[in-house]
Amino acid sequence: MAKSGKNKTDFKSDKTVKFFIALITVILITAMFPKYETIETDYVVGMVWSKEDLIASFSFPIYKSESVYLNEVEAAREQVFPVFDINSASTTNSNWLDSLNAELLRIEKIVDYDIGMEKEKSLPEEKRTLSEQGLNNLKAGLRVSLTEAEWNSLKSVFGSQVSLDAFRKKIIQSLNQVSDKRIIDLPKSKITSKKISYIKNRVEESIELSEVRDIAEVERILNNDFAGYYKSLELAGVSYKIARLYILPDYIYNEQETQKILAAVTDAVPKTFGLVRENERIVSKHEPINGATMLKLESYKRIRNEQMGSQDFYLQQLGRFLFVSLMIFLLGIFLYKMRHRIFEDNMKLILISTILLLQCVFSYVSLQLKIAYPIEYMIFVPVAAMLLTIIFDSRVAVYAIIVICILVSAVRGGDYDILVPNFCASVLVVYSVRDIKNRSQIFVSMIYILLGYVVAIVAVGLERYDDFSMIKAQLYSAALNAILSPILAYGLLIFYERVFRVATDLVFLELSDFNNPLLRDLSNKAPGTFHHSIIMGNLSEQAAKEIGANQILARVGCYYHDIGKIVNPDYFVENQLDSNKHEELNPSLSAKMIIAHVKNGIKLAEKYRLPKEIIDFIPMHHGTNLVSYFYEKARTEEGEIDTTHEYIYRYPGPKPQTKETGIVMLADSVEAATRSIEDPTPAKLETQISEIIKARFLDGELDECDLTLKDLIKIRQSFLKTIVGIHHHRIKYPETADEEED
Repeated sequence: MAKSGKNKTDFKSDKTVKFFIALITVILITAMFPKYETIETDYVVGMVWSKEDLIASFSFPIYKSESVYLNEVEAAREQVFPVFDINSASTTNSNWLDSLNAELLRIEKIVDYDIGMEKEKSLPEEKRTLSEQGLNNLKAGLRVSLTEAEWNSLKSVFGSQVSLDAFRKKIIQSLNQVSDKRIIDLPKSKITSKKISYIKNRVEESIELSEVRDIAEVERILNNDFAGYYKSLELAGVSYKIARLYILPDYIYNEQETQKILAAVTDAVPKTFGLVRENERIVSKHEPINGATMLKLESYKRIRNEQMGSQDFYLQQLGRFLFVSLMIFLLGIFLYKMRHRIFEDNMKLILISTILLLQCVFSYVSLQLKIAYPIEYMIFVPVAAMLLTIIFDSRVAVYAIIVICILVSAVRGGDYDILVPNFCASVLVVYSVRDIKNRSQIFVSMIYILLGYVVAIVAVGLERYDDFSMIKAQLYSAALNAILSPILAYGLLIFYERVFRVATDLVFLELSDFNNPLLRDLSNKAPGTFHHSIIMGNLSEQAAKEIGANQILARVGCYYHDIGKIVNPDYFVENQLDSNKHEELNPSLSAKMIIAHVKNGIKLAEKYRLPKEIIDFIPMHHGTNLVSYFYEKARTEEGEIDTTHEYIYRYPGPKPQTKETGIVMLADSVEAATRSIEDPTPAKLETQISEIIKARFLDGELDECDLTLKDLIKIRQSFLKTIVGIHHHRIKYPETADEEED
């Protein structure tokens, strides 16, 4: 267990881990940069070119816009006639009439055979000459498959020679009716041209599309013709099935040849329409960008990108890597110099890294989405501002936001026009959540986000003389950002609190609820300790406020600093009503029982998953102080004791490491000492408070925290003011005569 704890501590503070956190962050952000040059990427039609005159460093063609080029390609492809081959099977099918007569004779034979079978049903089985098997064999030789109902309908037709001839003539007539035009095997709905072409004797010829029919059209004509001629649907169906056998396409679609022609036509459509010569001005400073200028800028960027060789690419990537490294380095320097505790904790550095990466991902996605809308104002930079302020503090948030705004703009290809609006909205939202008291206050920030964006967008737009419709679209996008940012921040805050085990002021405020199970137990089992903790909370909160420490953390730390006394509450004087249990124990055992509340408190705090920031108050509020009462008692009862055994009567520490834990140590001693003063006057209280602070200072208990002598003076004055308020003299009300006699 000890080894595991050591490894965990090493990971949280190891310098190698810090290096890899920074390196991975830089690599991932660099990978999100766009592939093209970023010098001339920030422009749209209607915008005024705010940079210096852009001069072409080489001659280049002007590319058409994608939509224009695609329209021209589509128009050219529509002029291409689909290519068909002449169907040799159709040209050799001149004897189809003989084939039809033969098929009808086979059908007639089957009908006669079937009628003969009907007649033989009255004969004994041994005298029958016709069988079901014979009938099936005859049907197997047919090219069509008919249903039983259709066979029955044919019996009425083939009963007389006249009807058979009429049936045959109707089929021939219908086939001749549809053979007046050529037939193609490709549906006409798929043909966009007005003609089709075919190869005849190695020469390409064309024919109007109206002069041909497709298979579906022929089938529809035959169906309608037979259905209108015959009253029997079955007979019409038989006629259609037989006629369909002799419908063959005259032209067969040649897809390969057609696609080859389409590809050639597509390649022939020019992608460019003009030329910009070397040293020619592309756009002048303060010139509005119109459609033609936009095409020149896009073409210039495209050619530069194509001309970029592998060496240029790697140099560009190196530059981007150095740029991102510089931003991360500056943020790291700030944390090292101004927020060393954050810098030392690798988990907190990973947390900051994930926020940076999340914002860059938003920026990267906004660049990939090809939407004709100012989606760059949906990167949700204010979310990062809220998270950093609530999790750390406003100074960390503002400094990190500067870096985030620069990186977000860089990932968008140098779109630094969004830097000012993002920065303004983020700084305002920092002030809105700096003193947050509950989670619902996050949603109030949407007003500040909207205000920051609106003012910045309008100011920048007017200064650059942007089109009003563009400014309006940007404002709509910013309004949506203002609505969604608090929602995202709310969810991500819970995520970071759970995953990274960070304790924000919101967590501390939730822990200050007296309905918390631990505080409820403390109130029920150790009411004196609970009351002592409440008074300490008031003392510490006011003192923390005076020196600029975290007053919420100081107050909540007081509430939980003595929760270990829940285990054995009767061994502590504030909870004793009648007898003192220490009278039955020797001094060393009494000291052990007193000191044990620290260990018990840590166990309870870990069981209830209290934040580390709160757990630290449990051992640090005593530091390495001596349990002086029992130490002196031991010396009195047992004579001078060996100083090497003094550790038995000392708390294990550690000493206070923060301003808040130092304040709580002093408040604990002051509250206990001033409670026992008889007739507490301001002078007595001031003397007692000064002695206690002086004693803790001289004992070195405050050596490891950041409290200065100036802070100690302010703490003493704050303690005195609060204690005097608690022990103020009350007016003695006049007693009645009966009360006096009593």
